[in-house]
Amino acid sequence: MGERDSGSPVDDADAAVQPGGDRSPLARPSDDEGAPPPARPALTIGPRPPVLRPIPMPRAVRVARSLWTIGFVLNGAAVFIAFITYDQLTERLTTTLGRLAPGYVEADLRGLVDVFYWMSIATIGLVIAAEALLLGFMLGRRGGARWVMLPVLAFHAVSAFVASAVLALDDWPGLIELLLLVGLALAAIGWFICIVPSANRWFRMKDESQRASLD
Repeated sequence: MGERDSGSPVDDADAAVQPGGDRSPLARPSDDEGAPPPARPALTIGPRPPVLRPIPMPRAVRVARSLWTIGFVLNGAAVFIAFITYDQLTERLTTTLGRLAPGYVEADLRGLVDVFYWMSIATIGLVIAAEALLLGFMLGRRGGARWVMLPVLAFHAVSAFVASAVLALDDWPGLIELLLLVGLALAAIGWFICIVPSANRWFRMKDESQRASLD
């Protein structure tokens, strides 16, 4: 009989393992290495969340917005006409004041005329800016801006009458005065429209909104 191989089965199993703890390609993989990854959980689709839709603006507020916008344009046109006719306006106003107060020097009268002229221009511009700012707050459903607008309108009335008296002394007296007074009237009408019941109800619904689905 031939000689048997002196190696034991334990030695053969140890030889199948490479240095460093790695298994040889002939080694059988463990159960953990061959297990498939766990299945992903199924997606659950619940009810869709509601979205908030802003409340539509009532017709009264839209009309008030249009009237105010037209008033801004008319006041701006009056200021523009007064600005481009500066020389004629100041000369006519200086002559008028010279007849009313003959004891004053013409240079002093011209300085006083410039003060009245630029104050009138700046006042109308300030009124337009203040009303435009408050109108923006009102269109954001901040009803308190309506009551802040009331003293601004009173100041607008005083400014319009003073500016029409100062700036309407040239060849354009009727047009400048008409633009200023019509702009004042439109602003006042727009304010009164903003306190009618439909507009008042819209302003009071500040924290409310209509819910709409995503469908």
